[in-house]
Amino acid sequence: MPSVKCPYCDNEFEWTKSMGESRVQCPLCNKTMAIVRKQKKAGTDLQPRAITAWGTDGFGSEKTRAEYGEIKKGDVLGGFRIEEMIGAGAMAVVYQATQLSLDRRVALKILPKEFAQKESFVRQFDSETDLLASLNHPNIVTIIDRGRADDTYFFAMEYVEGTTLGELLSAGELDEEFFLRIMEQSAEALEYAHSKDIIHRDIKPANIMLNDQGMVKVADFGVAGLLAEARAESGGKRRVMGTRGYMAPEQEIDVRRTDARSDIFSLGAVMYRALTDKVPDHLPPVPPSRLNPEIDPRLDKLVLKCLEITPDRRYQSAPELLEAIRSFQREFTHAWEVCPQCKKENPVTQKTCVHCGADLSELFDVCPECGAENRIDVEVCMGCGTSLSQLRQRTSVWISRTEEGARELAVRHEYEDAIKELQPVLGVKGKVFRRAREKAERLIRSYNAARAKYYKERVEEGKRLAGQGDLTKSLETLEPIPEEFALPAHLPDFIGKVTSRMEVARRMLSAVSQLLEERNCDEAQKLIDNIATVWVDCAGLAEARTQLAQARETEQMLDYELTEVQRHLESGQFAEARKALEFARSTMPDNPRVRQLEDAIERGEKVALVKKVFARGKAAFDKGDVVGAVGIWQEARELLPEGDQLRQSIQKSIDAAQQKLQAETRAKREAAARAQAEAEAAARKATKRLAIILTVIVAAILMVGAVILYFMFAY
Repeated sequence: MPSVKCPYCDNEFEWTKSMGESRVQCPLCNKTMAIVRKQKKAGTDLQPRAITAWGTDGFGSEKTRAEYGEIKKGDVLGGFRIEEMIGAGAMAVVYQATQLSLDRRVALKILPKEFAQKESFVRQFDSETDLLASLNHPNIVTIIDRGRADDTYFFAMEYVEGTTLGELLSAGELDEEFFLRIMEQSAEALEYAHSKDIIHRDIKPANIMLNDQGMVKVADFGVAGLLAEARAESGGKRRVMGTRGYMAPEQEIDVRRTDARSDIFSLGAVMYRALTDKVPDHLPPVPPSRLNPEIDPRLDKLVLKCLEITPDRRYQSAPELLEAIRSFQREFTHAWEVCPQCKKENPVTQKTCVHCGADLSELFDVCPECGAENRIDVEVCMGCGTSLSQLRQRTSVWISRTEEGARELAVRHEYEDAIKELQPVLGVKGKVFRRAREKAERLIRSYNAARAKYYKERVEEGKRLAGQGDLTKSLETLEPIPEEFALPAHLPDFIGKVTSRMEVARRMLSAVSQLLEERNCDEAQKLIDNIATVWVDCAGLAEARTQLAQARETEQMLDYELTEVQRHLESGQFAEARKALEFARSTMPDNPRVRQLEDAIERGEKVALVKKVFARGKAAFDKGDVVGAVGIWQEARELLPEGDQLRQSIQKSIDAAQQKLQAETRAKREAAARAQAEAEAAARKATKRLAIILTVIVAAILMVGAVILYFMFAY
């Protein structure tokens, strides 16, 4: 049996011809898809194709947005706030919206924005919508307002809380009596609209809505005609607007040829679909009772007359059709019922035909309220007096909404809740709801299979995420998996390993913080890279990366500022160096390099001062003022700390000067001693000379005296 994968929700299910030859409804999301067959050598390949592919956000695909404009949740159009998309068709998109002025829910029908360029549409929009808004009937959806926002036209209609006939038909819980009531109210809506000269032109199951009480609300009166006129172009193009399978033959040629009898044909096509689960694919169609033996053959005449090819052979007005429906209802609820075998009447309580003995038990059903047996077509339960038609009607609507709720839960992969939602449907009594129970059973089996597949995929996804290091997402994926799916996959052990890896990563992250405090950026980078390998989405990893980047940026800034300090320092610009150092200190005050350069500046300033003082001493030394030079150099020496190399160099200069000074002192002493000795020698020599001179003088005097005496005595 071939399988099909839904293009909307990826649900795989087995396809059978009973599900439809060309269009199939997904049992999981209830979306309709087209089946495209491609012949291959080994057989036929079934490929599903989405009939209307809406975006995953619920607000349209790219093509839809191009056609209807960019509309998203929260947008406000003409006083209506968009909440969510609730439907789409060939002619419009429908959103649930809130009318801000009255704070009430409405249905907002958005028309394609191409119409803003059509003069005919702009001209007709106001006048025709005024006429449509004048419709006031309990079985017609009321138009509240109309408007335009830029190039987007829209209708605001009452919001119907309930379901549609299309959904009821899909659910399969529509009994004949409920069917007749729906058709009667639909015909009443047509009767009223036709009396106002308004033709619907698009009667189909999706446009026949039912509220919570099962009351019919027909939607979209006149819209198809308005849009067909708008899309008419010059050159004689046909104006066709409606839904294939439900359009009357004349409407398929040109929408302008339609009249009230065209709507009657469409309602007949809806009846045919409801009774046979098929649309009439050719005219005249096969009588409904031949396709579905459970149908009362008396309905054939009513339905086939609606579906006559020639409008003149159909019911000529909605009141005429309405009378035919009511006439059948009167026959249907007659106290005597017709035997399917001999076609003779029997009392409503008879389970065996009194005429031919045929078994009539299949015509009986139990009351959903009290369980008493009644003929399927009786109005009031003979056991509890409950109106069976109203009870079945409410139950049908409830089942349809329950299935829809279950589908929504299943689409969100909440399969357990979806199954719980459907369980009460299995307990609904009565043959009328047999198909509903069977469908609920099929859905539950489908959801159970989808649940098993989903959790298997979750296990694989969780392990894949763990392999990629996405440990947080891995745990979020794996921990909610029920025990029945976790144990076969050894998930508890796997989750334990993932948790252990996370703990290792957390310890490494703590070490990163310590390294960053120590300004060890390279080691911190290595740890961060290791953490990213183990746990890519580790809590705090992004912050650690940010802190590392900031630390590196601070280091770069500090390097630049310290380079400036070093440059000024090397050029002897100590004031500029101190200014630059203040910037570095504000960037990273506790950095050892800042303190080192601060010491270097202080030393540089001292060295510069020492050099000046030393130069002054050198100048004194060069002038011969050795004592003055030594004093100046001793002053310079005291400016430097003990052990400083420059201090030692100055000390050597001082020692050399002092040695020179001592040498000079010694030389002076020696020179003084020599001078004294020489003076003493000169004095002794002078004394000796003086003595000689005196001796000579004395001798001379004595000699002169002797001569004088000689001559005195001689003469």
